[in-house]
Amino acid sequence: MTTVSAVQSAAIYLSASKNDSSTQELDNTATKTSGYSSSSTSHSGDTITLSAAATAALAATSSTTTDSQAAYYAQFFPTRSGTSASFGENVLDPAATTISTGLSASGIAQAARASMDAEYTSMDASGKPFNYDSANGTDWYTLMSGLDRTALAAVSSNQGGLFSTKEQGMAQYIMLQQEQLATGNYSGPMDLESKFIPAPASGQGYSIDSSDATVSNRSNVTYSSIASSKNLSMYLDKSGSYEKSTIGWAFNRASVQTAYEEEMGAANKPVDSKYVSNLSIVGMLSELMKNAQKAHVRSNPSVLNVTDLFNETWAKGHEAAIQAALTTTRKELGFSQS
Repeated sequence: MTTVSAVQSAAIYLSASKNDSSTQELDNTATKTSGYSSSSTSHSGDTITLSAAATAALAATSSTTTDSQAAYYAQFFPTRSGTSASFGENVLDPAATTISTGLSASGIAQAARASMDAEYTSMDASGKPFNYDSANGTDWYTLMSGLDRTALAAVSSNQGGLFSTKEQGMAQYIMLQQEQLATGNYSGPMDLESKFIPAPASGQGYSIDSSDATVSNRSNVTYSSIASSKNLSMYLDKSGSYEKSTIGWAFNRASVQTAYEEEMGAANKPVDSKYVSNLSIVGMLSELMKNAQKAHVRSNPSVLNVTDLFNETWAKGHEAAIQAALTTTRKELGFSQS
């Protein structure tokens, strides 16, 4: 049999418990009712021994086509009618679009709203209205099955003020699930976990170093921890321009960058510029986060909008500079939404 060490999440915003007021109810439902599991908490530091069948499946995955890989990941997003192809495709390519192709920021939000409203109507017509507490989160995935990741970003950031707090939380959860699956950590319905192969998506250039050996004798930073930071950085950098223009993406990307740079510094190793974002808003937030860490100030793991960001202790007094950097970044990306 083959032994694979589970990849630990290096991102600050994932390592902290998701106890933000806007998603607490969502998390409670996911844990207690919907049967969810996430390896960022359940497998951290564990060693997983794969069966012969799983080992063969892992080898087969490395040579599959993109379509079959997308179908493999789609199974972890069960809907009433089967699975959502877009969710699986966005595990491999977060910038791949369907419903949001060629649309402005407001257009993306309106398309997402229309798609979700159509799903609500369809579920009502079936005699089984949308159930927030559905087993395995099936109705969450069904509700948003017509959305690509770009549209999910519009929902999670409440673009145009069109979405409820619960809808924002569900969209954020699906996006985090995609990130975790892509980088080799299981996240999704617990009864599907046995079908997951604990390795990053193949053919995407991700590191597969799962060693728990320390990088140097100067710290306890492991190769697997650094690989996790690198992989999540790569995944987020592949995101589409609209997603990159959102506060949620900037905060998450800065969190991962901060974790990576802190790990490399602790191990006395040089930082690879490949994993450092060239967007000004990311660099600014990362520097503020580093200063906050020195002062032992923690970040809220769930920041989705400007209000959330400015509520961070370390952001106080820097609001104007952050807003200026955000405006500049959005103009560079071609999305100047407020």
